[in-house]
Amino acid sequence: MRIAIIDDNQFDREMILSFLEKFFQEDQGTYTVSEYENAEGFLAQYAYTYDFIIMDIDMPGISGIDAAKKLRTLDKNVTLMFVTNMPQYAMEGYDVEAVDYVLKPISYPDFRLKMLKAKRYIARNHDTKITITTSSDIIVVNASDIYYVESQLHYLLYHTKKGTYKMRGKLSEVEDILFPCHFARSGGSFIINLAHLEQISGYEAIVAGESLPISRRMKPSLLSTYTKYIGGMNH
Repeated sequence: MRIAIIDDNQFDREMILSFLEKFFQEDQGTYTVSEYENAEGFLAQYAYTYDFIIMDIDMPGISGIDAAKKLRTLDKNVTLMFVTNMPQYAMEGYDVEAVDYVLKPISYPDFRLKMLKAKRYIARNHDTKITITTSSDIIVVNASDIYYVESQLHYLLYHTKKGTYKMRGKLSEVEDILFPCHFARSGGSFIINLAHLEQISGYEAIVAGESLPISRRMKPSLLSTYTKYIGGMNH
């Protein structure tokens, strides 16, 4: 995991570093950390390389909230968590899609719980390359750019942001690839991307503006999977 810490307080940065070290020892994971004393320096050098950003709210110059708003114009997907001694501002984090906030003085048990939640969000945001072999081309798309996959006779139709692509195959052959990318069955002929699911109404799912049928048999599973997804959990 690639992590950035933005905090003007050296003591707090060192505490976060020690907590990260303890967390990843327990988790048996690997990580790298970059430290920044202010948001200006962080934004000036931002290069889309981080999986997780831990940012203070109350800093000289650009505040954490304003920095996060600027960050979201650069990167809509990176997982962000605030640390703050100003809980009255923490709710503003939802406007910039912060996964959570940790109150100062930071305690390790609280930090650990927030890190476990952040890991689930990072896994959810991880993009996977999907290869589509049509009759004339081999096309590689990001899983996040696929709205849904439709089965028609012996073919699969990939409905994506860039258009629809057709290849031979069965839905059962692509489930193992798509399900870890937060797709789910809505019916016998459809696998939908939960990130593009806008509404479930009765036995219809609105996906990227299109109405798709939901089978009675698969609706309970779809609802359960979607509830886990919006809670930041893995399948």
